[in-house]
Amino acid sequence: MIPGRPERSAPAFSFGGEDRPQGLMKLSGVVLRRDVSAEGNVSLYLFLKETGPVWVSAPGASRGRIRFGGAIEPLVWATFNLYKGTKRFYLKSADVKEDFWSLRKDSEKIRRLLEWDGLLCEHLVPGLACDEVLALFYWSGVLLKEGVHPLVAEWRFLWKWLYNWGIAPSPDFCAECGASLPSARLSSSGFLCPACARSNEGAALPAEILARLRAALELPAKKMVEYFPSASFSAPSLWEDVNSRMRHFFGAMK
Repeated sequence: MIPGRPERSAPAFSFGGEDRPQGLMKLSGVVLRRDVSAEGNVSLYLFLKETGPVWVSAPGASRGRIRFGGAIEPLVWATFNLYKGTKRFYLKSADVKEDFWSLRKDSEKIRRLLEWDGLLCEHLVPGLACDEVLALFYWSGVLLKEGVHPLVAEWRFLWKWLYNWGIAPSPDFCAECGASLPSARLSSSGFLCPACARSNEGAALPAEILARLRAALELPAKKMVEYFPSASFSAPSLWEDVNSRMRHFFGAMK
């Protein structure tokens, strides 16, 4: 089952790997990373529903002893049939639900998706379930697939992930004085009003761009491609600057 659409709510974490009993289980999720040993054994870093990120072994998978096909490629979403032993998980089979194959033909979109994958690998805690972020990752890929501009999809993904973890900067109020924002600059402390912002703190975001940043967070997913299509887009450098600075907020997770 593909995770449901994420909603804004308080973070919900639980440890989902270590407390599971030994035996067979079926879990849905995505392949974040794949490592292959010199002996042909495959290790997969899976982000799983109700479990979080875990390493899963597939002995001999790259030598053809056990064939999983495209199910063990990074960014593939599937229902994974696993066996949990005393020390690790083992992959028995996988039923692919979404491979985002069309995105692999678009260098810009696949690069964005792989960069998000890298952030998940870097910042998620192994064995710590975080289903809202899992769902957000899936639906952000869907936005790319349906034609939403990659810069907008990235802003929405980064902000909503940070919001879920309680550290997203508000695009509505100044991070220093609390005033409503007619325009802003994004600093390391958050969005700042013109009175509080220093001239060297990020690119100036006029009212029109700030309104579009807010809209990208509030619009339902089905409306995103209508308002933010890849074919027509203004001020990409400002969106690039905002997204680059948003990545710095992930340092607060460490």
